[in-house]
Amino acid sequence: MKKSQFWRKKMWSLHNWIGLYAGVVIALLSISGVVALFKVELDKTINPSLYKVVPKSEKITLTPIIDSLKSVYGHDTFNGIKFSEKPDESVVVWFFMNKSSFEFINWEIFIDPYSGKIVGERDYFTTFAYFIRHLHVRLYEGLLGRKIVGIAGLALLISTITGFWIYGGFMKKQFFGAIRKKNLRIVSADYHKLIGITSLFFNLVIAITGAWLGLQGWLQPIVMESGRPNKYHAIEKPLSQENDTKYSFSFEDAYATSRQLFPEFIPQTLVSSKDGSRSVSIYGTVPRTAFERESFVITLDKETFEELHRFDIRKASFGKKLFFIQESMHFGDWGGIWLKIIYAFFGITSGFLAMTGFLVYLKRTERKRKTDHNFTALKPLLIKWVLGILGTLILLAVLTQFYGMVLPSIIVITTFYSWLLFLIIREITRSIKRKILYSKEAI
Repeated sequence: MKKSQFWRKKMWSLHNWIGLYAGVVIALLSISGVVALFKVELDKTINPSLYKVVPKSEKITLTPIIDSLKSVYGHDTFNGIKFSEKPDESVVVWFFMNKSSFEFINWEIFIDPYSGKIVGERDYFTTFAYFIRHLHVRLYEGLLGRKIVGIAGLALLISTITGFWIYGGFMKKQFFGAIRKKNLRIVSADYHKLIGITSLFFNLVIAITGAWLGLQGWLQPIVMESGRPNKYHAIEKPLSQENDTKYSFSFEDAYATSRQLFPEFIPQTLVSSKDGSRSVSIYGTVPRTAFERESFVITLDKETFEELHRFDIRKASFGKKLFFIQESMHFGDWGGIWLKIIYAFFGITSGFLAMTGFLVYLKRTERKRKTDHNFTALKPLLIKWVLGILGTLILLAVLTQFYGMVLPSIIVITTFYSWLLFLIIREITRSIKRKILYSKEAI
């Protein structure tokens, strides 16, 4: 066997193995990722009564209203303020409450900035926006879910590279884009190759950034300091933690000062310190930059509004720029709605590749599988998988709506690890049985 044929065979085996064992996860991440691209837009469309307000000539001062809310919900639970992105949108105030070891609430209060009226309240953890984000980022599994997603990103990366390697030989034999109508296996294989080569660059970007975002907890300490590079770390802390959380200051003045000191800066979220540093950090973006949302930061003293810290990514090191470009490249939220639509078009391709690859595998192994007493024909097998996955997702969505994140996460964790343990025990048992059988045959 020639060396090139040997390596092509190895790549083919690796490509098939990854597709078989990681294909379902990649398909789920592909579909959920496309929906997650529009989670903000969908949330505002689903809940117009929370977000939409009637614009007036002047906005009122919200500081007294927010201070009164802090007194009701607890100063230490105050998590931040989301400023209006448009004149006809409400301001959102967050309170994060840890009621017990198994009950967390991220309470959102929507305020009309023109009248000061509270237009609605909700727990963010019960929303569709959180459901789709948590599903895509962690597979709704709180312990190792993010790492599993990162490993799936590595699987997509290897699958994309090996697929391109394999397809190189076919390009010489078959005109690019030609779809042979011989049978389901051939049709699926040709579409698999066509979509794979067309979306090659996009899937490489998604795979690399997805792997980094998922495995960031492991990789970041190796390549750079831990934590987010734009965080303000105070050297001096003039207040106690209790007094810091209760410290009253003008949120409007903090907003205006950040705009005055950093004219290009568009403030989006305000977070007040709780560690005694007497600081307020305003997170936002700078137009025409391809960095993650709310990665630019300016931190002020709550008392004097003196600038304590500024993080302008354009002046940061290459490593920090790389850190803040990963998520924006992965979700495409730096170029407006049209870029998201382009991302959605290409984003579904990895799921399509996983499904067509699975079809090819099932048809290729159909004759061998028919000898198994548990054999299931292709159509009912696909229906069973699709209904099973959809049913699980619907169940998680309903439970999230009524119980927040904790109960669905516990269900996923227990079922996932039970299923994984079952597979491991089954494979070990089968391996032992095969060894015993071979030993008897040898005798």
